[in-house]
Amino acid sequence: MCYGYSMTDLITSKDALKATQDNQLIEACYSMTLNEKRLLLFGISKINPSTFPDPSKPFKFEMNAKDWREQFGGENPYLMLTRASEKLMGRTLTLHEKVRNSAVPDKTVMQWFDTVEYYEKQSRIVVSFGRGVQVRLAGMLEQFTTIDLLAISQLSSTHAVRLYELLSQFKSTGYRVMTLDDFRFAMDCVNTNKGTKELKRAVLNPSIKQLNEKSDLFCIVQDIKEGRTITGFKFVFRTQEQKKLL
Repeated sequence: MCYGYSMTDLITSKDALKATQDNQLIEACYSMTLNEKRLLLFGISKINPSTFPDPSKPFKFEMNAKDWREQFGGENPYLMLTRASEKLMGRTLTLHEKVRNSAVPDKTVMQWFDTVEYYEKQSRIVVSFGRGVQVRLAGMLEQFTTIDLLAISQLSSTHAVRLYELLSQFKSTGYRVMTLDDFRFAMDCVNTNKGTKELKRAVLNPSIKQLNEKSDLFCIVQDIKEGRTITGFKFVFRTQEQKKLL
């Protein structure tokens, strides 16, 4: 379903945090608030797939109120951090396999986090990734995409962050085609009553607007139609510096 980059080493410094994700995780089905997504990507940014420790052992990352404030702002960063972690402890993601093989499950359900430890006096938490997620983050699958946390730090909706991830898989080509069903799946809009017109109004168009105004990408979206019926979308995008080429 997805064809992205070869694995790129994670860069972690005071000025740059980049989260390298397995493309299958990006394509997976899951529900998540904006702050949950921010916490997850921060944790992933702490992993270097090329030097990842033994994936059979838990990988932990730490985040404190200062980290949150510096990355994402907010009036009460520790409260935002703890609420996001508590919700993520109850979240699952679902991976659907495209290959039909009796030895391969049709789908796999796993948890993002295994444990979260809270140190209230220090306004920090320590998180262990779930086993299934950790295996994929450890570099055991071949396709990866790197997300720059600074580039998405100003995005204020989960859908906009999700779209940024989906497009980032195809930065080498600058375009991506998605069927309507795949777009609904990726945006966690499968079990909603939104028709295509409402989906564009409430999800797609605001996400494109945010990317164009608040990220390092500039995107134009085109409807794909069969007759008069929209069946998918074509995304054409460049960096903000290259948007005049569109």
